Amino acid sequence: MSLSEEDRKILVRLQMEKARTFLAQADEMYRQKYWDIASNRYYYACFHAVQALLIHNGLSVRTHDGLITAFGLHFVKTGKVESRLGAFLSRMEQLREKGDYNCIYTVSEDEISTMAEPAKELIEKIEELLG
Repeated sequence: MSLSEEDRKILVRLQMEKARTFLAQADEMYRQKYWDIASNRYYYACFHAVQALLIHNGLSVRTHDGLITAFGLHFVKTGKVESRLGAFLSRMEQLREKGDYNCIYTVSEDEISTMAEPAKELIEKIEELLG
């Protein structure tokens, strides 16, 4: 199924709205010291921003791995996004997954404290790329 230009713009806008909402939720969970939930929200804030960027550029993916791969291929390897932000997205997804699914693992304050600023930076970079 292909999207019209208008539908694509709407979907990009909705994805970015969700990214900003999840970023605010992540910051709140961080302040309340809910590290697992904060990691989830920071990752999904980035996930939705990257989805917006992919959609804006006519790309679609079906999985989290596909999203990370497409982002790396089309935006990191081409130099549009710094490689450290691509690596950050991969690390954030791994941390989120461990926090969400591993019952014997809890995200620590030390781990999540290094994720807030790069998440915000990645979303800002994507907003810049979207114009």
